[in-house]
Amino acid sequence: MKKLIGIMALLLMSPSIFAEDMHAQPAETDIIESDAAVEASPATMPETAMKEQSGFSRGSVVRSAFTRDIDDREPTEDLQNLTNENGQVKFFTELRDMSGQTAVHRWEYDGKVVAEVKFDVKGPRWRVWSSKSFVPQWTGDWKVSVINGAGEVISEKNLSYDIATTTPATNSNTEVPAAVNTDSM
Repeated sequence: MKKLIGIMALLLMSPSIFAEDMHAQPAETDIIESDAAVEASPATMPETAMKEQSGFSRGSVVRSAFTRDIDDREPTEDLQNLTNENGQVKFFTELRDMSGQTAVHRWEYDGKVVAEVKFDVKGPRWRVWSSKSFVPQWTGDWKVSVINGAGEVISEKNLSYDIATTTPATNSNTEVPAAVNTDSM
């Protein structure tokens, strides 16, 4: 028990990547945010996942959404498709029962991991989001997996990043009917 308390004290004293109400403008375009905003760079998962400890909860994802924007810590939409005229997308996740753990958003493009973004979960209900800037040529299938502290995938969601189609030009020979005044004098 003393060993567990010592480990917990060490974890609590270690520097955290999150700062309450910090609103940094990142130098890179891939950012992560949670109930506090921070700058991030893609991180990699440790080769050996955190061992399950007494009191460990697998946790759950209550909601997740691909969105172009976050307003008041909530996604503004739930996208399944996005066109390549949009350069960035965010992935929002509401986590439950993961307090004290690390959660990860693993971004995959056509089956290959391109980024992993870590979050320290600091409460029983914790909302986090990460974002990814796309190059227009990166059309295809994208997936974000949510991974708990034991290295288990607890949720996945897919996004199709498609080539934008242009709207057909209107025929210039089409006649537009004249406006008719129906008022009587």
